[in-house]
Amino acid sequence: MGTHSEKDFFAGISQVDVWSAGEKVKLPIFYRDARAHLAIFPAGIFTLKRMLPDPRFVPAQILPGIGGVALASLEYHDTDIGPYNEFAFSVLLNNPHILPLPGYNMLRQLLQFNFYPYIHHLPVTTETALRWGIDFSGFPKFLASIDFEDTPDRMTCVLKEKNDLICRVSGRKINTPFSRIMKMLIRLYQERQPQTTEFKVNARSLGISLNPGDVELELGTSHPIALELSRTLLMRRAIMYFYMPSLQFVLYGPERMSLPLMNFLIQQGMRIPLDKLRK
Repeated sequence: MGTHSEKDFFAGISQVDVWSAGEKVKLPIFYRDARAHLAIFPAGIFTLKRMLPDPRFVPAQILPGIGGVALASLEYHDTDIGPYNEFAFSVLLNNPHILPLPGYNMLRQLLQFNFYPYIHHLPVTTETALRWGIDFSGFPKFLASIDFEDTPDRMTCVLKEKNDLICRVSGRKINTPFSRIMKMLIRLYQERQPQTTEFKVNARSLGISLNPGDVELELGTSHPIALELSRTLLMRRAIMYFYMPSLQFVLYGPERMSLPLMNFLIQQGMRIPLDKLRK
């Protein structure tokens, strides 16, 4: 697979200044250097349907009656909103443009590297990352501690809120022979309507594994999200694992420009002091 330089990946994408909580944010947001791992765990399809806020979100079936929950740990080193860490808890949805057959829809997404996740929880580590995500797109964000630990063989992410463990995900540093452009059409729920935000990914180094032993998942015993995961997952062994030690992203703005969102953007612009507008 071909490689893509940083210049090639971001070329031709214009950015505009948008204001939130008195701070300027560039949209779309460029993530110039990051790393991540993502593990997919099996979950009952009816449990997943109860988690989704709208019947237009349809969970993909990996096997009949079994869907997928993706847990992604992301460490952003260089972005337009500064460095921060993030942890995504998402439900894998059907691509609405592909026949919704068990196994087939998800396989086509994998072959095309074009995914449709619904973001259920999205903790982050900075106030700036929290505010723009909630204000513009309705991301279900909250502040948490997201710490990465490295050994020569493994990359581990520890997610806690107020020192209460949610989960610890440890992934093996497998070989990364691939580079690939991926697209994620992220599904959200804003103003009680489906919302979509495109996340374009330049996986400069990518490894994929079907070995359950490459991922270790530990859940907390008291945090509500840990308890929710414990109820949702059919087992704590991953059925697919992506290791991506070198990544770039483009996060576009929301596709649905609702009237409340338009009003919010206008009001934010009216509150900006003139000295900040001149910068």
